[in-house]
Amino acid sequence: MTRPAIPVEIQRAVLIEASHQCAIPACRHSRVEIHHIIPWAKCKKHEYQNLIALCPNCHTRVHDGEIDQKSLTKYKSALVSAIRDLGDSAFNHPIVEVKRRIYTIDTNHPDTYFDFEYPDFCNADIIIASKNIEAWGNELLDSHNSTAENNKKHAIDNGHFNLGNYLIGRYEVSRRDAYVLSVRYTIQGYLGGAHGYRETRAQNFLLSPFSPLTLDNLLISEAHLNNLSELIRDKFAENLPEFRGEWLISGTATDSIISTPFIVERYGIVFIFAEYQVAGYALGSPEIHLSFFELNGIVKPDILTLLNVD
Repeated sequence: MTRPAIPVEIQRAVLIEASHQCAIPACRHSRVEIHHIIPWAKCKKHEYQNLIALCPNCHTRVHDGEIDQKSLTKYKSALVSAIRDLGDSAFNHPIVEVKRRIYTIDTNHPDTYFDFEYPDFCNADIIIASKNIEAWGNELLDSHNSTAENNKKHAIDNGHFNLGNYLIGRYEVSRRDAYVLSVRYTIQGYLGGAHGYRETRAQNFLLSPFSPLTLDNLLISEAHLNNLSELIRDKFAENLPEFRGEWLISGTATDSIISTPFIVERYGIVFIFAEYQVAGYALGSPEIHLSFFELNGIVKPDILTLLNVD
């Protein structure tokens, strides 16, 4: 079995809980790697609860048997407990009403700015999810700043007027209960060129125990991605017959579905397709709703039970 990459949402969560330092309390080295507590050869899975950040030295000590699995499990539990106790001090950005906001502006060029809001869940049971969304926002900010600087340099080098760059992120909480948090983001921006862009992204989490909820850990197995792709195509044919042909086939292929954002609602999961993904611009950004009943046999039974709690 080829070992797939750890999903970026899982990597981010593991690094955040350890503050991007080695999880061994007496070490805390800033250069880290991600280690499977139960070895990959046995579990064949990338699950948040089984992953921990270790520096190369401590990582080697684990493989040499100097640090055992029971110790790593305790270190992992301590990290999760610590971040839940951080409260308001966990954040770097000020509260704006019932939200937090990451905002920057180039005072020399007001058309270059970044304005990203995210939900302020300060209560202990959900603060880890808020920290993960904040970290994702900062990743977007880094990308925005890099693109803005490159575009500014390109404009200067070619004697063009710099039209600026911006990114605006606004969210809607699609579901929040004792088991699931699902946040839908609308991202609008301008990167230069003829026009701006608009896209939907999502952040999904299981809360008890905490884990980022990705398509990888939703599905029973990698093979079930084909079943999901076929189910989505059937739903297009049933509810949105104007989407058809090779464009639809390509946009719902397994390699496209794996990167398609989804949100968890009360009675099912909604997949949100980008403009141009399954048809031309004029047909917009379609959404496909799959009920939990329809996902039976595709999604892991234990996760499906959590999602479908009355």
